[in-house]
Amino acid sequence: MSKLIEITATLVRNPYPDLPKLCAARTLPLHREEDFEAISILPVNSNPMMQNYAEHYRLIVELLGCIKSFEAKIDTCLLRMQMPAGGRMPKEFLDEKVLMLQDVRAEEAFLQREGKPYIAIEDTLPRHPLESGNNKIQIRIACEQNHSDLYWNLVEGISTKLKAVGFDAVETTVKDRTA
Repeated sequence: MSKLIEITATLVRNPYPDLPKLCAARTLPLHREEDFEAISILPVNSNPMMQNYAEHYRLIVELLGCIKSFEAKIDTCLLRMQMPAGGRMPKEFLDEKVLMLQDVRAEEAFLQREGKPYIAIEDTLPRHPLESGNNKIQIRIACEQNHSDLYWNLVEGISTKLKAVGFDAVETTVKDRTA
């Protein structure tokens, strides 16, 4: 039997409000009437966009640093990557313990069956007006039941970090899982 600790939160402000931002606005090459028709039918996210691509990467890098600082016995850190990526991946994403995926849940099921500890970071933080998302993040920590107490400092550290960078409604739930 293992435990699954889930931290959920909602981004309510820009994580880095006092830092200057490089303009990333780009105009699509619209020349013909068909170009304008095509763009007019694209979905537009009704949720506010709180960050850009670079800030999103910075946020994930800071969360990875927070996780690493607690030296939890984690074999794998799963990151949900949304495409397009919008720039170069930070070097921290290339760590041997980090696995970038679009479908995090399938890999989680595999790791659960194997009984391996892991952390999954899955967010729906829009970084562009044409990108869907609801400004939520889920961080799931799978650990052995007899070691779950060791992870509460990590959970507190992650929760504190999320609040510091603009997340609200930070909640933690714990579930029993069979390996």
